[in-house]
Amino acid sequence: MSIDKKPKITLRLIFVNILVIIFIIMSYIYVSKSFGSISTPFIGNYEFSLVFGVSLLVFTFFAILAGPIQAFIAGFFGELLFQLANPTIYKSVFVDWCFIVALFGMIAGIYKYKPLKYQKIKKILYSILILVIDSIIVMFFITGFQFIFYSTSLQFEILLINSGLKFFLEALLSVIIIVPILLVIYDKVLATTEHHLYYLGLTHHPISASDHTFYFQFGRTKLYLCSRCSGMVIGIIMSIFFTHLVQQIFDSQFSPEVALFIVIIFPIPGLIDWGTQKLLFRTSTTESRLFTGFIIGVAAQFISLTGNYYFITLIIVTFYFGVLIILIFFGQKKLIRELNKELTSEPNEEFDLG
Repeated sequence: MSIDKKPKITLRLIFVNILVIIFIIMSYIYVSKSFGSISTPFIGNYEFSLVFGVSLLVFTFFAILAGPIQAFIAGFFGELLFQLANPTIYKSVFVDWCFIVALFGMIAGIYKYKPLKYQKIKKILYSILILVIDSIIVMFFITGFQFIFYSTSLQFEILLINSGLKFFLEALLSVIIIVPILLVIYDKVLATTEHHLYYLGLTHHPISASDHTFYFQFGRTKLYLCSRCSGMVIGIIMSIFFTHLVQQIFDSQFSPEVALFIVIIFPIPGLIDWGTQKLLFRTSTTESRLFTGFIIGVAAQFISLTGNYYFITLIIVTFYFGVLIILIFFGQKKLIRELNKELTSEPNEEFDLG
């Protein structure tokens, strides 16, 4: 299937990388809520034990898919936000562990995934080797930080075993073998053949209007989605996550006045962007559709936070839907008028019937 798309690569890459970072942060925090973060087994615990790190497994897998810079940023802020949101476990912020998680992700991400890479045994072995080296480096960082900052009463050799070796064995159990296997499966399923998953139910546009779509790439499989709808869904999910996280960190409810302000203001750019295109004044871009869809999604989530202003919010939403219907009506009329103008302006064709 041939799809003619000429997006602004730089802007798309910026958006995708920001989205990837936030997705990894969200995954890290939600997995850590159930299984503990990478740092949890080490906080205030200087005894040796074997641990299977689910958070370490998930984070490492995503780090290799994303790359070193994205993994470093996501690892640092994922660990930091998890610590801030769980004051019962973390009495203070352990910045050293934020750095350790970020460092582990960065080194793992250096050998970044590429489609068809794991079709070769040599590449799989390289991946295992990188993870072993990564685990050894981080093992010594953990031991050093523990010795310098937390437990000067214990000998370095004891800390090396009880903290450093403990992490290395956790990585061996959770990451060093399992992650390459997962990458092989991922590569086999999504990269063996090239696929363009373009479904009208997801894109809302025929292939001739593919410039209205945005795609996510997994291996060599591209999933196409409606740009504005994608932005809305992403906006809703991210705003749910961050509002909940902010409430946990600051132990307070979101201001209904701020929520109402967001509900009023944020949909306006989307209406302008969509309306001016519908009225044939201009052609919207993928970037503007994504952005306006995103902030509309944020506004949609904040409806639930308007509290006592909920009735006013319903009036505002009804008003915006009314504007939307009016724009659709006049847009269709203008489109029909333009089509009729084109038909009447075509020269009459003469046919020689012999």
